[in-house]
Amino acid sequence: MPREKKTEYFYLDDRAIAIYQRPNSSMWQARIVREDGNAFVRSTGERNFDKAVEWARREKMRAEVLTEQGLDPNTKSFKSVAELWLAAIGRDPTNKPRKISDYTKIVKRYHIPYFGKHKITQITQKTLADYEIWRAAFWQTGPGAEQREETIRRADGTAYTREKKVASKGKGDAEDTVLRQIFKFAVNHDFLDGSRMPNIGQKTTRGDKGAVKRRPSFTKEQAKAILDYCNSFPDTQSEKLTYERLVFSAFIHLVLGTGLRPGKEHQPIKWKHFSLKIVDDVPHAYLTIVKETKTGTRLVRCDSFVWPMLSGFRYVSKFNGEDDFVLANQETGEAVVSFKRQFNTMLKALKMETDVQGDPFTPYCLRHTYATLKLNEGVSDRLVAINMGTSPDMIHRYYGHDTSVSRANEFNTDIDWLTLDAEKLKKLKRPPNPKKKP
Repeated sequence: MPREKKTEYFYLDDRAIAIYQRPNSSMWQARIVREDGNAFVRSTGERNFDKAVEWARREKMRAEVLTEQGLDPNTKSFKSVAELWLAAIGRDPTNKPRKISDYTKIVKRYHIPYFGKHKITQITQKTLADYEIWRAAFWQTGPGAEQREETIRRADGTAYTREKKVASKGKGDAEDTVLRQIFKFAVNHDFLDGSRMPNIGQKTTRGDKGAVKRRPSFTKEQAKAILDYCNSFPDTQSEKLTYERLVFSAFIHLVLGTGLRPGKEHQPIKWKHFSLKIVDDVPHAYLTIVKETKTGTRLVRCDSFVWPMLSGFRYVSKFNGEDDFVLANQETGEAVVSFKRQFNTMLKALKMETDVQGDPFTPYCLRHTYATLKLNEGVSDRLVAINMGTSPDMIHRYYGHDTSVSRANEFNTDIDWLTLDAEKLKKLKRPPNPKKKP
């Protein structure tokens, strides 16, 4: 067998640049050594030697400039990170095909065409501001203006083509959500330092009449009724139903007692993620949220009613090993993806399917309830935000459910300007019921 041809290197600029060709390739490659001694390899994209040398020298200068700015010249492009993220959500069985399709369309239509060649570390607030201008003009004078037709896919998988409609082509919240998730993916996979993550978009917080849209939550009395329901068991001989109630009860206690996000934050939880810590001689249970979730790894303090229930549940669970899922299907051991069916059954039994405004309750309202009750008890926005993995601004805007009715007694003080010389109002005693026998 003939010996493989040895690669020949051409060294330039005091050996800071090496130009070579791989076997069976006419494309020139470049190995570039930076001032700090670190080296990286790039394809020059050139078959002409002189042009390859020119490219390598420009690339070396670019790398030095990035290094001086504190940026890594070897970082991935936005396009490569976005494609890795799309592949990741495509592998996640909890993502519905329609969601994956919609997100893919957004990335390939808007984000990659604009940000694609940028390094993920080079995208700044100014870059995003310029993108907003480009996106606003996309369908009027930009690339979308040339599109005459659009393809619509039906739920059954079939598709048809129609004339393009431009009435609702403005930038939606979903586009910001997708872009935010791509950057969080970059942070979680060490493609981007968390301190360099830009502030992306601003979610709408006001309704048609300008009022802030509060998120539905249960009152303290309703929350207690929910826990009472979970701590009771159906009158049945079915082992399957009994275990389903136990797992559902563990889910309710966890979300109501930690404020975690139902769904992708509850599914990966394993028994090994819990720990007990002593703070000023007081024991506290903590849950470690795993890295692959929305906000990455964080330590969550559990309310005092959570761990006693979970430790009892662990004793009877069929899957109680350190590496087992806490909220596991008791037949398969797989994490339960959704508790929506049991949740709706519970609300129907308790006759509280909607809040006072008529808005339907969902499992996510347990998270809203955690925030609201903590705020009403005087816990600071910052502490609530830390535990829930969100920002104090989000807590302030979405989760405060105080009203002049719910906290009316706090208005009734000794310095009430209408009753300076009067005593504070006292609770009225109910008159005796004349029908009630003594």
